[in-house]
Amino acid sequence: MDKRNAPSPPLKPSVFLEEEEEIVVTTPPPSLQRARTPAPPPFWSDRQNDHAPDDDVPISGASASSLYENELELRNLAEQTNTNVDAMGKLAAGTLKLIADNMRQMTDQQIERVNEMLRGVDLKDYLDPAFWEGIGIILRYQVDEQVAFIKRRMSGQYVTDAYGMDREIIDLVRPSLMFLYRTWWRVSVEGLEHVPAEGRALLVGNHSGVLPWDGAMIATAVAEEHPAQNQRLVRSMHLHWFSTLPFVSPALAALGQVPGLPENAIRLLEQDELVSVFPEGLKGVGKLFKDRYKLARFGRGGFVQAAIRAQAPIVPVAVVGAEEIYPMFANAENIAKLLGMPYFPLTPFFPWLGPLGFIPLPTRWSITFCEPLRTDMYDPAEADDPLTVLGLSELVRTTIQETIDRRLEERSSIF
Repeated sequence: MDKRNAPSPPLKPSVFLEEEEEIVVTTPPPSLQRARTPAPPPFWSDRQNDHAPDDDVPISGASASSLYENELELRNLAEQTNTNVDAMGKLAAGTLKLIADNMRQMTDQQIERVNEMLRGVDLKDYLDPAFWEGIGIILRYQVDEQVAFIKRRMSGQYVTDAYGMDREIIDLVRPSLMFLYRTWWRVSVEGLEHVPAEGRALLVGNHSGVLPWDGAMIATAVAEEHPAQNQRLVRSMHLHWFSTLPFVSPALAALGQVPGLPENAIRLLEQDELVSVFPEGLKGVGKLFKDRYKLARFGRGGFVQAAIRAQAPIVPVAVVGAEEIYPMFANAENIAKLLGMPYFPLTPFFPWLGPLGFIPLPTRWSITFCEPLRTDMYDPAEADDPLTVLGLSELVRTTIQETIDRRLEERSSIF
């Protein structure tokens, strides 16, 4: 590659990073993409076995389509019941869809292995323990194959953009995110028409939930449910602390996350990307359960400065449901300092249940995209005016808080 034409790498964390703020973004354009070496078709890919994405893939003597049919039948049966069987049926249907989505990316060898595992399992009798035992074995196998695929890619034969985003890795995890979105948290969305189908915009949301699942669900909503159906990718710009973790940092980069610098946000907005920010940062994601849905201070307004300089509209986003997935009743500060972590959550399940404590509760979510606030009436130089920045920041914060309050009043149950 001609280094003179190579895109500049993302900026590294610097003193300009506001620790309170965390910023989120969509795919850089093709001009920013770079190839390390020509990559062969991945092992975990339908391209390797000549299956087009919409082709039927054999499974258990039938096809991936039959799994989707079983899913629909289970979902319809569950809708006709008003008992706990209803929830179990929907969970079974969502799990079948997750397996079927993964099947479309598997090789013939992997599909044959799944056939053997599913032999004798009745995919419609979700009240039979054998159903869940068989499904559990399949999911474990698929996860193991995905991990093996990622390990094989560490040889360096893959394509990324200038920020390290790997589209094949994103496609790999998409079925799991859709399972969380539709089945586990049953997310409902309003106002997606306020998110532009193309061109720059800055999404600003409330942050919560101990782990940043809210950013993943916002990204899934935009990619899968936007009226334009153009699958815009939302990418998170992470805090500097994540850059210090040896395995987490490259994984975040592969999934499209970028170091959380205002300079990176401005650069991506100027390239007409979709950018999202969580101004509460660590104060939001690490808040105690007793402070749920009370927005923390929005830092020093770095997100407003980025929006004004790039002349990008601001779209406030209110997320309800994430606060309860890990009810954090205390922060073990001494343990956090010992481990070099910003906080160490104590929940009813973590650390008492070990790894099982990481499983989030299946709360019901709502995500509301509010009407955008224009910034093109400001001169870019006004980004340095504290009164302008703080005023617009407070307007965004008030809009999000009022929307959260309204959605909480409308909510009949956490689950």
